[in-house]
Order: sequence, then C-alpha cells, then structure tokens
Amino acid sequence: MRFSALAGKPFTIVGDGEQTRDFTYVTDVVAAFIAAAESDVSGTVFNVGSGGTYSVNELVRLLGGGKVTRLPKRPGEPDCTFADIRRIEADLGWEPKVSFASGVAHVLEHIELWRGAPVWDAASISKATREWFQHLG
Repeated sequence: MRFSALAGKPFTIVGDGEQTRDFTYVTDVVAAFIAAAESDVSGTVFNVGSGGTYSVNELVRLLGGGKVTRLPKRPGEPDCTFADIRRIEADLGWEPKVSFASGVAHVLEHIELWRGAPVWDAASISKATREWFQHLG
C-alpha cells in the first residue's frame, strides 16, 4: 500500500478495519528464506510470519492516521490471517526480529522511497480483485 498521505489521498480500508493480518517485515521474510535455503531440510512447508496479528486500523494509526475511505467488506475475505510459525522456529531456529511497530517506523523513516508507488483506491482494488470475485461466485 502506498502512503496515501504522500499522494494527498485518504487511506483506503476494505471493511471496518478490525480485520487482522500477520504483517511481517521484509527482512524477517528474507532471513527465513535464507535459513531454509541453508538448511538440510527438504519437503517441508514452513509458514513465515510475525508471531502476532494486527488490525488494519492499527496499521493506519501507526502510519499517522488521517482521512480514511471505507469500502464494503469483500465476500470470502477472512477476518484474521495468522501464520503458525512453530515449525520454522523448531526446525530452523528462525524467529521474527522486527516488531510490527518497528517495521512501520522504519518504513516511515524512508517514506520518500515510496513516493512513486501506486495508491490503492476503490477503482484499483476493484480491478485487481475482479477475477478473484468471479471465482468466488
């Protein structure tokens, strides 16, 4: 999601924003990939996550809040996504290092890098999910 504030646009939230996601910082994901690649483990599926869940509203608050545009909840969208990371912790000794708040703060420190990124709005979300909803019926 591009920082809508940089574009002078409101944040777009689908649903009430209380849905939770397991936001995982990119350096933690990379470290998990490296740990898996360097291990002798094969044929095993690992979930990679932060070890916690955070609401979309909390994300917007950490990003500085501001104006919000709300779209209706989409059919089939889960209220919570959460990665069970117990296997990767046990088998590879991997664990997330960057907290949700620290990850958001780091992104905000480097916000100018996101200036040219696209902004999600009602039209772009509709276009990106059109095929998905055709399959959901």
